Amino acid sequence: MAALAVYVSSCYNNKEDILSLPKVSFRSEVVPIIVGGACGCHNNGIASRAVQFSHADTIFYDAILSRLSLFQAWVNGGTHPGGGVIDFSANEKAIIRNWIDQGAQDDATGACAVVGSPKYTINIVPIYNTSCKGSTCHGGLGPVLDYNRFTTPANKIALTTMMNSGGSNGHPGGPISLSSCTINIFKDWIAQGQPQ
Repeated sequence: MAALAVYVSSCYNNKEDILSLPKVSFRSEVVPIIVGGACGCHNNGIASRAVQFSHADTIFYDAILSRLSLFQAWVNGGTHPGGGVIDFSANEKAIIRNWIDQGAQDDATGACAVVGSPKYTINIVPIYNTSCKGSTCHGGLGPVLDYNRFTTPANKIALTTMMNSGGSNGHPGGPISLSSCTINIFKDWIAQGQPQ
């Protein structure tokens, strides 16, 4: 009986092993799913109704992150948000579900390095084109934003509030998901006087 008690009690000493199970890699496990098969329309580089998740060798993490609730519903028994018979395999759903459950982090390194001051045309426009434009977002239901609209006093306040809250406040269309990379680029751009 004493041996059984020692054996059972030793099981609880291995919690660290359970907690340190490998995390799902966004770049090596999730990205291949997101850029292939079921998500093909989101990766063709053509301006269409589908929000782009990648183009060439660039992965648009913010665009994927902003649709996280749609992915979550889909992999937990829902269907493709755009309709049709598009679906992930059971294994792909498990990978995406686990990635979301683990915090939906991007494990890329150096992805948001900006050399010098961020500029509207070089740094802000690509984020806007991949994360903000779409049929249900800016350019569709929401207003088209350009440099002049981004830099109005009211929009500067809204941008500052959005970046300081991580997207949970300030966006007129409701909360949005923003990566730390996007937040840091926008904060630097605003702090530098929003150079064009």
